[in-house]
Amino acid sequence: MIGAGPSGLAASRVLAARGIPFDCFEAGSGIGGLWRYGNDNGMSGVYASLHANISKESMSFSSLPMPEHYPVFPHHTQVLAYLESYAETFRLHGRIGLRTEVTSVRPLEGGGWEVTRRSRGAAEAETDRYTEVVVANGHHWDPRLPDPAVPGAGVFEGSAVHAHAYRSPEPYAGRRVLVVGTGNSGCEIAAEISRSAARTYLSARAVPHVFPKMLLGRPADHWAVSRAAALPRFLKDPAMALLLRLARGAPALYGLPEPVRRPLAAHPSTSDELLVQLARGAVTVKPGIRSFGRDSAFFTDGSRETVDAVVYATGYSLSFPFLDPAVFAAPDGRTELYLRTVPPRLPGLFFMGLAQPAGAAFPLLEPQAAWIADLIEGEVLLPTPAEMTRSIARARERHEKVYAPTYRHGIEIDIRAYRRALRRELWAGRRRARRATARRPGAPWPAPVSDPA
Repeated sequence: MIGAGPSGLAASRVLAARGIPFDCFEAGSGIGGLWRYGNDNGMSGVYASLHANISKESMSFSSLPMPEHYPVFPHHTQVLAYLESYAETFRLHGRIGLRTEVTSVRPLEGGGWEVTRRSRGAAEAETDRYTEVVVANGHHWDPRLPDPAVPGAGVFEGSAVHAHAYRSPEPYAGRRVLVVGTGNSGCEIAAEISRSAARTYLSARAVPHVFPKMLLGRPADHWAVSRAAALPRFLKDPAMALLLRLARGAPALYGLPEPVRRPLAAHPSTSDELLVQLARGAVTVKPGIRSFGRDSAFFTDGSRETVDAVVYATGYSLSFPFLDPAVFAAPDGRTELYLRTVPPRLPGLFFMGLAQPAGAAFPLLEPQAAWIADLIEGEVLLPTPAEMTRSIARARERHEKVYAPTYRHGIEIDIRAYRRALRRELWAGRRRARRATARRPGAPWPAPVSDPA
């Protein structure tokens, strides 16, 4: 197991409960992944004031609810405390090797994987062989900057950082700040900076629908799993647009242009504070950046603004530095994974948490881990590699019809559709296992394989 963030913890709990032996390696000094503020593995972009934009009910694992006394949207310190409690409840701390970085995962001829790791302070790396590897290293840790760079970025004399390095608004007090990107981080950081900055600009090539955190008295993420979410797409989008108009009003009230995409065609940007700061005039929305000057930003509408600092809230790359790109990579933000978990022709390799639902990902992790455990134990069998490849292609076609064709939306999923697909695969996998056993009377329970033939 690589990583002890939410995905790695969920997988560790399931494997431990099944009695499946495993090693879990975490590069940092503590568990929690991105939810550990200042994580010394260098992978956490949590800033000091960050609160979850998903409600505590939606964020909870099914096996352990968040404490009732938590606020609806918990602070990052509370989320970390919850993850620590999860690890303590299921006695996971002693199973996790901290300060241990996995540097290489290599497939072996004849099956299995060679895993090389280095413990902090150790003189030499260690190598072991494993029958399976679960990758749970997260997808919000490798900052993604505009590529190619914005023309003139090299001559800009102000400060420029990725949102991953942002921690507090104090360094931006009294300055003219440009925040690039209108995802959740961009919206929240722009709103926070605007309270003390001289001017704050928020640049977006395509302005998204900005959701308030509460819709008609309910956390907005609850609507993603409500009965309304089961409506067909041609009804769901206009219904959500109407709900947003009733709860928030027209975008023009906040100085926002009308979004060009449907509300559910892009990952929701959620921020109450941004809407307030837009209405106050503390944040000014700008279109995409055309170029930079020494102390200026030029925009695609021909306008120019003087700026002292830039914060790039431009998302993250999907990265697996321990895997040779020839073995597995996701260069366009899309993953060739069956049900976001299994690479068809790499038996014994599994990926956890490489899916981005409109709501919280936590509730998906334990069911995903349970499926992986079933595969390891041989209780279910996968389709053939060819069948999985065809299924991935069909899923890609459906995805491109629904979501924006951007890097950010490459792993976007509908949480209800994913749950249904996983339930169907579990049923089909058990049937394959029964058939494989019936073909070999008296044989031991079949080992997990990608192609029963």
